Amino acid sequence: MNIINLTENPNRPDIFHKYNVESRHALVIDNGSFKCRAGWSNSEKPILDFRNFILKPRRDRRKEVTDPLINKHTQIGNAITNLESVRLNLKTQFDRNVVTHFHNQEQIFDYIFAHLGVHNEESFTHPVLLTEALGNPNYFRQQMNELLFECYGIPSVCYGIDSLFSMRHNAVGSDTLIISFGYNTTHVIPVLDGQMRIENVRRLNLGGYHIIHYLHRLMQMKYPMHINAITISKIETLLHCHSSIALDYLEELRRWSDIDYYTDNVKKIQLAFVMPTTQGTPQNQDQKIEKRKELTRRLIEINARRAKSKQLDMENQLRFMASVRELYEIGEMVEFEAALKQNDLENVVALDKTISSLRARLQQMETSTQDSSQIANRAPKEKTSNNKKPPTDVPLEKWVSEINLKRDEILGRKEVRKARRQEAAKRHTAAAQERMRIISLLAHNDKGIDNFGVNDNDWDVYKSINKDNESDSESDNEKLLEYETILSKHDPSFKQNAIQSSDVAENYQLHFSVESIRAPEILFQPSLIGCPEMGVADLIDFVLKLFPADEQQRLVNGILLTGGCSQFAGLKERLSKELLEKRPFKTPFKIYAAPSPEIDAWLGARDFANSNDFNNSLTLKSDYEEKGSDYFKDHLYSNRYYANA
Repeated sequence: MNIINLTENPNRPDIFHKYNVESRHALVIDNGSFKCRAGWSNSEKPILDFRNFILKPRRDRRKEVTDPLINKHTQIGNAITNLESVRLNLKTQFDRNVVTHFHNQEQIFDYIFAHLGVHNEESFTHPVLLTEALGNPNYFRQQMNELLFECYGIPSVCYGIDSLFSMRHNAVGSDTLIISFGYNTTHVIPVLDGQMRIENVRRLNLGGYHIIHYLHRLMQMKYPMHINAITISKIETLLHCHSSIALDYLEELRRWSDIDYYTDNVKKIQLAFVMPTTQGTPQNQDQKIEKRKELTRRLIEINARRAKSKQLDMENQLRFMASVRELYEIGEMVEFEAALKQNDLENVVALDKTISSLRARLQQMETSTQDSSQIANRAPKEKTSNNKKPPTDVPLEKWVSEINLKRDEILGRKEVRKARRQEAAKRHTAAAQERMRIISLLAHNDKGIDNFGVNDNDWDVYKSINKDNESDSESDNEKLLEYETILSKHDPSFKQNAIQSSDVAENYQLHFSVESIRAPEILFQPSLIGCPEMGVADLIDFVLKLFPADEQQRLVNGILLTGGCSQFAGLKERLSKELLEKRPFKTPFKIYAAPSPEIDAWLGARDFANSNDFNNSLTLKSDYEEKGSDYFKDHLYSNRYYANA
């Protein structure tokens, strides 16, 4: 069991790189769909290494960006802080593995040229070596040529395929079967006598992107309560650092079903959480009592003000009714009848009944006000001490047993009330239907006037509706606290159900177990995510069968694994097992894993830029102007050029 701390180290290339680079040195750019790497042909490693996306936040004129190298309202790659909060606003120049959005590609080029010190030069004198997708359409290469030659005025450009550059850097041989694991696609590329057999290249539309999002869905379905804490960044870290490919997937699943194996190998990711405050302590109980007293005092004051206002209204109404009665006594019958009609009274008997009712209610309100004042002014009782001592005439064991029984009775009542509340929340129970029946009767009023609460008897109906929703008694809580305090001092076997920090922490942990092999397994079983294509092992076998037996043997003697996903532990062993099952009996083969697959493409492109063949592979601006905007010079490590019809 391991506890993992997921931290991010973006390695931001914020330093302004200013080099004294001669014009003969080429600018090498590995324009990958996951990461972009750029540097000079005389560099040992890429100078820039950043995520290949951009962010254009909403413009805020109150904030000024101090970085003069890039657009003030654009952030690129590792310069984007708090990535998860803006992930939905991220833009990329790619559609899968092909550059299609050249307005975004222009922003990337601006960023690269600015940080490599060629942003402010009057003329761009360096040749550019740029990687592109395998089988890149002429239309998109035409757009790239126009961007580089027309917008930036570069003197020459050379295009190449990243996986072929990786083959050059690793020097596997002239006969190689390249397995290129990309971010959006996986390619199987046969190379014989140094020439790529483009007609036999096959692509699997599945890559690192699909593995990441499959693992993201798996973890979110496993922990729906932490769905917001399971971010893509955390998933990428888990996938890159703690995932592997199983040699035998079904056997590995059976091993994970064993509890001992699970305990020894599970990875635990601790999420951030807030420790709840300890409930039930004497200090907290005292605070609750004081707060309740203060709340009671405020409620009494509010009720007193309301009662006073209501009493004044009733006194005014009583005086008005008395004046109407005087009209009857003095014989003003016309005005008397008009007053009766105005107040919906039939005769003098109804008037006298109303006057008597008002006087009785006023007298009752005065009595209630006096009682409330006495309660408010009553001195609070001293709280009984929880430090009770056992009686001298009763054995300690018997006294502790009685305290335990009393505590169990209170806990039982609390459980009953909890069950009632849970039952009341259900719609189809008899209690819920009875409440709805009473509420519907109360709501039925032909006049449309809500008079509920005017009479004190109405609150009996309210109590009958809410009898199952009663909360725990404060006296029960205080007694429970008292009993538990006594038991903690006099009963060694008593263990209070206190919340421990370790228990809370476990509720905020993600267990990364079988998902570590399930997500990468889609490379061999794409059907796990509903993809109808064959797995990479079957695809390799399919490509090999396109060649005669002697050429098959030449290819399998140099199988090269490259690309980001080739770093999965166990990939080489799994492919060896799969090929051993598919190849003819006792047929040898050899698999090479690129030692640094993430930057091998850039290193191979750098080596090619320093070779004698590089100058003959450059597409000059004059070629662009004379032969068309889609023209480029092909070479051993590039796509083939086919002129537009």
